[in-house]
Amino acid sequence: MRHHRRFPTLIGAALLTALAALPGPAIAAGSPSSETVYVQGQTAEINPGAAVLFDASAGLLQHASPIYIIGFPVAEGTIGPLTLPSGYEPQHNGFPPAPIPYHDHVLAAAPGLGTSATASQYSATLRVVEMRYSSSYAYSQSFVPITSADQIPAAEAAGKLELINPGATDAYQIWTTTVLVRPVLPER
Repeated sequence: MRHHRRFPTLIGAALLTALAALPGPAIAAGSPSSETVYVQGQTAEINPGAAVLFDASAGLLQHASPIYIIGFPVAEGTIGPLTLPSGYEPQHNGFPPAPIPYHDHVLAAAPGLGTSATASQYSATLRVVEMRYSSSYAYSQSFVPITSADQIPAAEAAGKLELINPGATDAYQIWTTTVLVRPVLPER
């Protein structure tokens, strides 16, 4: 797998400021100081105020779980909340401003899902993996967000994601060297 450094400071800053979240059924109840993430087809809440490490060591990168930041293509100068033709609104919906102002978060694992799900693969250290929906899919009436890391290969094969890393083993993904420490919040 080929890994690239691509604006790790900007991506980390975007994630630090991402406080807006979609309401909905959750593994863990949300609060104003949490971010919504998808995991295994459900939503969970993570703590957005924990640490960000830019240019993390190889050892830390190896042991971090991926957090897929899946961006939505928007016209230059777009301001304010975005509602897609399907009625969907991104988890991070343009406020506060960020380098990737409209995006969803997808975790590969979370505690509380049982070891047969992915709980044994969970780590509170999360390696940022950048992805982006294709315009044709994001703006279609049939748009449905990716809500599980298991859905990513099929979405890539179906053209639902944009090629953003030509020449890489997976040209739909940019594995950054940015690591977030974002524990999943316990159920309340």
